[in-house]
Amino acid sequence: MGAIYLRYPDGQRTKRSEEETRRLWSGGLMPSGTIYWQEGMSEWRPVTEWLGDRPPTVPLMVEPALEAESYQFVIDPAALTKFLQALLRANVVIACLALIVDLGELVRVQLGQLTPDQLASSDPMQGIVGVLQAGLGLVSGIVFLRWVYRAYKNIQGFGAEGLRFSPGWAVGYYFIPFLSLIRPAQVMSEIWRVSQDPQNWMRRRRSWLVGTWWALFLSYSVATQVSLELALDGSTNDQWWLAAIFAILGDLFSVPLSIVALRLVTEIYKHQKNLVERAH
Repeated sequence: MGAIYLRYPDGQRTKRSEEETRRLWSGGLMPSGTIYWQEGMSEWRPVTEWLGDRPPTVPLMVEPALEAESYQFVIDPAALTKFLQALLRANVVIACLALIVDLGELVRVQLGQLTPDQLASSDPMQGIVGVLQAGLGLVSGIVFLRWVYRAYKNIQGFGAEGLRFSPGWAVGYYFIPFLSLIRPAQVMSEIWRVSQDPQNWMRRRRSWLVGTWWALFLSYSVATQVSLELALDGSTNDQWWLAAIFAILGDLFSVPLSIVALRLVTEIYKHQKNLVERAH
């Protein structure tokens, strides 16, 4: 059994080994009403469900060495956060480059310099930027989901009560039809609020950053999906024009989306890091 996270009725928190936890409980150094959590559990549970009832002859007292408001990372997200921040900055650059290329192609076709059929063979830059954008987007998406998993795992370890989701579902909701339109934003809202105040997170106001990030993400997803479908079925000039316009819209949404996501990730990590550092 790994590390045990304990939360006492007065709000104190501590991290102990299994041996230490059993010693504290059997020695009467842990108050009644204590709850515990360890990696793999979906929520905090009473210690009595694990260790049973306290021996009746032992006096009830709190161990003097307990640290108050002790928050620790279940999984330290520092390296992953820095990597994700670098990817999001790169996304801004590539999206701006793609926007310039797409606008340039639209103007050239509008002026009659090229036809849509001639673009693929005469403008290799479009293909290069497209591959870079797709590859970077895929890597960024995978890293972002790993970051969300770790962020939610950590707020569980902070002792927050009443959490509605789990680290696995925090990622899984992105792939479930219909739920993927709502749940990821709700998950991110929980991460944001718990990272600020684990004990009173339900009273915290929702952040405009979360709402803006999700609105931009949905807009970007719709624009790029429509552009892709029109491009694959672009048998007429009208369809090509529509595909080009939606591609430009996707680029326009991608820039602020990456910027807002960067700030959101940075702020959440900063709040979680402050919690951990205050405890030491």
